Amino acid sequence: MRLRIAALHLLVLWAFAVAQPLFELLGKNGEFFAARGSTRWDVVLFAVVLLLVPPAILTGIEALTPRPARAAVHSVLVGSLVGLFVLQAIRSAGGTGWLLVAVAAALGVAAAITYARFAGARLILTVLAPAPLLFLGLFLLHSDASRLTFADTDKALAAGARAKAPVVLVAFDELPVNSLRDSHGRIDAVRFPHFAALAAGSTWFANTSTVAEGTTHAVPAILTGRFPRANEFPVYTDHRQNLFTLLGGAADLHVVDQETHLCPPKLCPGLEGTFGGRMRGLAEDTGVVYLRQLLPDDLTGGIPSIANGWDNFLRDASKHDDPGAIPPAFRRSLRPGPRPALWYVHFMLPHSPWRYLPSGRRYSIRQAPGWGGDEVWNANQAAVDQYWQRHLLQLGYADGVLGKLIARLGESGLYDRALVVVTADHGISFRAGEKRRPLSEGNLEDIAYVPLFVKRPHQSKGRVERAPARTIDIVPTIADALGVRIPWHVDGRSVLVGSPAERDVVLIKDGGRRFVVPTAKLQARRERALRRQLRLFGSGEPLSTLYAVGPGRERVNHSIEGRPLDVQLDAIDVSGDPVQVSGRVPEATRAVAVVVGGKVVAVAPAAAGRFWALVPRVRLHGAKPLIYAIKARS
Repeated sequence: MRLRIAALHLLVLWAFAVAQPLFELLGKNGEFFAARGSTRWDVVLFAVVLLLVPPAILTGIEALTPRPARAAVHSVLVGSLVGLFVLQAIRSAGGTGWLLVAVAAALGVAAAITYARFAGARLILTVLAPAPLLFLGLFLLHSDASRLTFADTDKALAAGARAKAPVVLVAFDELPVNSLRDSHGRIDAVRFPHFAALAAGSTWFANTSTVAEGTTHAVPAILTGRFPRANEFPVYTDHRQNLFTLLGGAADLHVVDQETHLCPPKLCPGLEGTFGGRMRGLAEDTGVVYLRQLLPDDLTGGIPSIANGWDNFLRDASKHDDPGAIPPAFRRSLRPGPRPALWYVHFMLPHSPWRYLPSGRRYSIRQAPGWGGDEVWNANQAAVDQYWQRHLLQLGYADGVLGKLIARLGESGLYDRALVVVTADHGISFRAGEKRRPLSEGNLEDIAYVPLFVKRPHQSKGRVERAPARTIDIVPTIADALGVRIPWHVDGRSVLVGSPAERDVVLIKDGGRRFVVPTAKLQARRERALRRQLRLFGSGEPLSTLYAVGPGRERVNHSIEGRPLDVQLDAIDVSGDPVQVSGRVPEATRAVAVVVGGKVVAVAPAAAGRFWALVPRVRLHGAKPLIYAIKARS
């Protein structure tokens, strides 16, 4: 067979086995490119390289092979590509992952033999030669990605409004306000002292609701003052009228945000990083996405999750990333200057994955069963409660990050004279069998309410404002406090001009569906959710007490009576700290105590005969723990 025909066949097979599945998936999820700040040429180059370079490399390997062995090498490449195509088609057919891999491999071998023996099989691939270019054209011209490839990113539409004071806007991610509250409904000053200190010197809008379920729509709503619309990307070309363009013509902008890109390149040069860095990230994350799409679920244990964001999957799996790190240049810029300035930072905290203790030390444990398709939690509430526990521990780290940022503002003299706004994009829900973040009838109270603190210039006394507010009110509020007129329509209103009329809570799903709920009704649901949280985790106690969850929390550090349960413990990995102690217990057990040396070192809920408990490694003393049942108080 001539080499050019062999190359054409490899291109066709590669297109069907790898390029087209990725074009189809990523073409429906343009946020994959938008969240990393990909330009139109990034997307075009990515698509061309993905389609053409790998088959060219395979052809080169074949060309360098001695002629007598070339046919065998070509057959191996053909069989391998067919096997990849088949595995994707059957990955959800049932059975163990390795069995499905074996079936795909067998069919790949059969296809290679058929290809070698029958001219008709080779003719089919020749006839399909236009398919790769068709796949490329559809991706670039008729998908979500096409809106980026044709977007105009060079024009900076700036209003140039001059602010009366510097502005610091901080957005946390995936933070429900209930997580900060204590049994009195206040900010828990023991567990989260820096959030509490902020509340003590600012106005806390205690009934603030987001308007969107996810970062890609919730953060643009914060920065534009507008309700999200379906099919918008979190990029400047879809949100030209925003806080950055309002102030950017007359103010210095200092922006840190890896998830959304609303600041135009002419106002925030270099925000998207280098071309090489963007393309390297695209290549790395595309590989992770493909493996997740290719392999059966039971073979993906060592592959980074793609459920925690839109980019940097390998970074999230790395032991060296730190979502609370403040870039040195941004930190140095936090000081008064001769011109008005806006500082904006979006922290991916306490957003999942939850891997940080309040001290900022990273840990690793064997995960309890988490969420599956459409972000639906596992049906075992005990497993979900442990993720909730880890969320609160990581929130302790977020509190420390806030403390360091405010301390820097205070040291430079900027804090007193600046307008400081601290908020979050949306909440998260911890209900077994329910969605963790996508909006549903069962989780609205958990997703809707977020913190909002507004410290006006020279404000020192705190107050609590209980009138309803929305995150789309933030830009109008900033403009009001700075004496700036917004020269375009916004859906929000300034919360500084008195209590608004009673407003329904409006929550919008990424696809555009709206949930409209009376404020009083949703607030009542939120208070019930807070009571549920307090029963599990308490309040007004150091975060170290979070190793005790649920009934019997007060038993930690005490002895316990009775006989230990006959349990089947999972393997315990003591290389990390804390340590995951988990296992099977009798079905009727509702809570367990982990006992070492006669003392309770941790308490955890149990459900459906399973429990998961975090234990400080030092408390284990290298001994095998005993597990006792705890009866809930009547």
